[in-house]
Amino acid sequence: MAQEARYLRQDSAKVSLSSLPSSFTSSCPPHELQDLLDKRVYLEDMEKSLFHTLQSTLKELGLPKTRDWTPLCPTPGDCYYTEMCICVLGSPLPYLSLLLEAGQVSPGDSLLCLSPSWLSRSASMLLVHTAVAFDLGGHSSLLQFNPPRRVTYFLSCAPFAGEDLTRGTDCPMGGSDKLGQFWGDILTARVLLQREKIKCPATLALLLPPAQRGVEEGHVGDTEVVFLDSETQKGTDFIQNKIHAFLECDALKQAEKVVLRSTGGRCVNGVAGPIYLPQGNKEEVCKKVQQLLSLLLPGQSVLVEAYIAPLRPGPQVQDHRHVQCTDCSSPTPELSFRVCAIVTRSPQNVPLLYKLVCKVGSSGAPLSHLHSLSQSLETTLSDLGFTDTATVASLRRQVTNAALACFRVVMETESGMTPEQRGGISAQSDLIGVDLLLTVSNSVISTIVLGLHPSLCLHSSFQKPGFGGSGTQSDCHGNLLHTPLTRSQCYLMEGKTILIIGAGGFSKKFVWEAAKKYHLKIMLVESDPSHFASHLVDHFFPLPDLPDHRRDDQHCVRICEWVAAAGRQPDGCVCFWDDCVILTALVCQKLGLRGLPVEAAHIAKEKSSTHLHLLGLTKVRPALFAGGMPANESNTRPFMKKKTALSESLNHCGELRMEERSRQLDLIIDDVADIERNSLRAMMEFGRDREKMALKGEYGKTHQPLCGGSDTPVSTRLPCPGMPLLSPCPSAYAVPCAHIESALDLKNAVNDEAERQKVRFPAIMKLEYGAGAVGVKKVESLEESLAHLEKIAGDLREETDYPGIGLGFGNAMTLMEFICGTEHDVDLLLFDGQLEGAFVSDNGPTRMPSFTETAAQMPSSLPADKREQLVQAAYHSCLACGLRDGVFNVELKMTTLGPRLIEINARMGGFYLRDWIQQLYGVDILLAAFMVACGIPPRLPSATALPALGHFVGIMCVVSQHLQALKTIARPERLRQLHQEGALWLNELEDEIISGEYEEPYCNVAVRGVRPDDAHQRLLALCQGLGLHCPPHYDLEYFLSHFK
Repeated sequence: MAQEARYLRQDSAKVSLSSLPSSFTSSCPPHELQDLLDKRVYLEDMEKSLFHTLQSTLKELGLPKTRDWTPLCPTPGDCYYTEMCICVLGSPLPYLSLLLEAGQVSPGDSLLCLSPSWLSRSASMLLVHTAVAFDLGGHSSLLQFNPPRRVTYFLSCAPFAGEDLTRGTDCPMGGSDKLGQFWGDILTARVLLQREKIKCPATLALLLPPAQRGVEEGHVGDTEVVFLDSETQKGTDFIQNKIHAFLECDALKQAEKVVLRSTGGRCVNGVAGPIYLPQGNKEEVCKKVQQLLSLLLPGQSVLVEAYIAPLRPGPQVQDHRHVQCTDCSSPTPELSFRVCAIVTRSPQNVPLLYKLVCKVGSSGAPLSHLHSLSQSLETTLSDLGFTDTATVASLRRQVTNAALACFRVVMETESGMTPEQRGGISAQSDLIGVDLLLTVSNSVISTIVLGLHPSLCLHSSFQKPGFGGSGTQSDCHGNLLHTPLTRSQCYLMEGKTILIIGAGGFSKKFVWEAAKKYHLKIMLVESDPSHFASHLVDHFFPLPDLPDHRRDDQHCVRICEWVAAAGRQPDGCVCFWDDCVILTALVCQKLGLRGLPVEAAHIAKEKSSTHLHLLGLTKVRPALFAGGMPANESNTRPFMKKKTALSESLNHCGELRMEERSRQLDLIIDDVADIERNSLRAMMEFGRDREKMALKGEYGKTHQPLCGGSDTPVSTRLPCPGMPLLSPCPSAYAVPCAHIESALDLKNAVNDEAERQKVRFPAIMKLEYGAGAVGVKKVESLEESLAHLEKIAGDLREETDYPGIGLGFGNAMTLMEFICGTEHDVDLLLFDGQLEGAFVSDNGPTRMPSFTETAAQMPSSLPADKREQLVQAAYHSCLACGLRDGVFNVELKMTTLGPRLIEINARMGGFYLRDWIQQLYGVDILLAAFMVACGIPPRLPSATALPALGHFVGIMCVVSQHLQALKTIARPERLRQLHQEGALWLNELEDEIISGEYEEPYCNVAVRGVRPDDAHQRLLALCQGLGLHCPPHYDLEYFLSHFK
């Protein structure tokens, strides 16, 4: 193997002073040169040892050996990795779970450095020059990077935990050597934990000052700290008196033994680790303590603690059906165990349980992390005779709560530390291991915390299946990667310049707050020169005629000129206001930024075009999508009068000649054969790049996409990009509809003699480019449709009649068949056509006749397979419309025949969705939108299976029904106060209490609960007290009943 040969060559090469640069040797004293030489030899030997450890571990897991690609030294253009870089320095064992999981989620971005010489510092950045990169399926490669990669998240462990590599850098760190030493010190941890009433063993600490931060002389709970800072206190009599008093205290009356240990890792008579002595043998205890004290260094201590007996076996049912041979029987050793809990920090700084395992062994010998068997708590309790389900669940909750409480102490303590005390500007503990015992005292089972371990628990509890996944227990919400990924992404986004088109209204104020939090520079284009956001951004460009979107081409030119004049090239361009989606796409195209194709933005913005486009895909499905986006023959639609570039490109599929197609296929096969890297990710990226070139017409000399024409045998055709092969055609989700601008359009839509596009009643009429359900009405006949068309034509003609609902595009309407079913939102995160995240919520019955939203809940209460159907329907509908990059909100209905599309909002979901998703899943879809715009993939630990931390249930308040309550008992000030107190979650959507015929919600009031039923009941009771439950006109019991 190449890598092994490399190390053999290193072994044969003699390291000497002559191997160092002459310019360096001439400027250093001989003794310093020898020190450097010794360190170099040490690092090379350690590098070789750690590499072999990695290979042995991979072999044990059944994974392929690491391949050496260092001779190739790939450049960024040759590689598939992203800007994100999660780096571990040290042994591969402690964080192997994290490295393998990161390799699955973001292949090539999970790096292991086996020597400090593989890294360097540059200004405030930490750079990687050489590393082992982890890929899909557990594949790994040794790579050199030129230029070096910037580390976006850093962890270190033995043997290099103490290396001073991060001094002065701002790289996020999931721990540090100083934090590891701080929390690894048993005395420090116990003192801080007992201050928060967390049970630990009764302890007498004899400490040689100085003490660590937070440790003071005196009693804290069952722990007494004694400073030996004078000759009197160091005397034998003083120490014996302290030990005798401790051994006779109430806390040790039931203890059979005492445990002696030193916090500095010293040994007595060559024996390392704890010493167990009978509690009644005071002379022997004093003698051993004196021996330990003689070995102390300043800052170390000797601990005398009570031995905590683990939980004993309970009553067991003996099986006497089989005769046992007495001469073959042997006494069964008594089982002993300790619980190892791994707790992670969520992106919202909430402690979450990642894993809970038991270390089991014989009660006659001490248990160790690395040399004891691991099994579940449930199995261990069953072995002890605890088989009652309720009892086992109660004990699990008790252990879990104790572990989470420990990490809360860790986070609170670190928040009060200086960067120097934490070991870095961005250092914090994102992961902690907690050792616990279950014990019985006075017939009560309680949990005792033994100590904290930053990485030892993760190493010792590694499990092969799923590369150390969090298991199936419902309380294991933690994830190894969520916080590292989030902190990496925030670090990458710092200082980025974002161009935002359209400030939106009062409900979008969170955008400017978040931009400041993420240290973004904002360039804002807005029509209102006095908009409140104009003072919250870095650059502001007032564009008074912005609402007239018939002139978006002109707006695009003016915006680009302003950007050029400002002298700043934005890293990304995005919008959060529905009216500005198409203009944003135009600006992205003009500035060369990642964004929506203009044609795709048109299709998504015009509701009827979305459905008609998807329905048009039916014709090409039998031919494996030989045709592409169908040309639009209508002369009435403002955005589809011309054949778009995208539709032309896709329609080229039917024009390929057989011989040219065969030649291109041969090229692809040859290229695949040339791929040397044994990496599934590399092949996936290869295919994705070819797909991109096919879309752009850049592959080969013919500038044709790689798919077959109608005359090509099915077996030789290739599908067009964006069309699913393992899921239904997106046309299955579309609904018959028609674009309406006149009475004649209405009559033609319902009287289509060919029956191809006929819309049947009952139907829904809505504004073609509308938002917020303004102007939506259910119609039962042609006459009713004509009447509603006439009313809209009179009431809502231009932007000034109702700003912000799309009238800047005109007041054309859509007539769509009414579909029965439950309504749902799916919020999608897409990058380069890949599904990065999906979140499903349920909507209550809309308020008739205006179809305004009434209630919602998240997560969805639908079965998992139904939720997956909604996600796939939303995802494939977006791809089929050309939406490949961005954060999108897709509205659907779940019918008895599966999902049906309502509409696609080609921007981030509004109202309460961003807050709910962030609170429940730890994902900020606003940050994700910024990231996609800047070309950074918003990686998540799982696209569709992140566990939710509770349930949100909320209702909309509308002025027409809640005016009296909003001016009295539920006035905005009171609602804000209840939000601050945690009694409810408030999203204010408007800043004025104004009622009108076409109204939108004033605010959303929600309650968060552990279970959905609890949240429902609390919300209903709260709303009754606030006067928001107003039956029969606004019956919250009815609105919420759909969620049961």
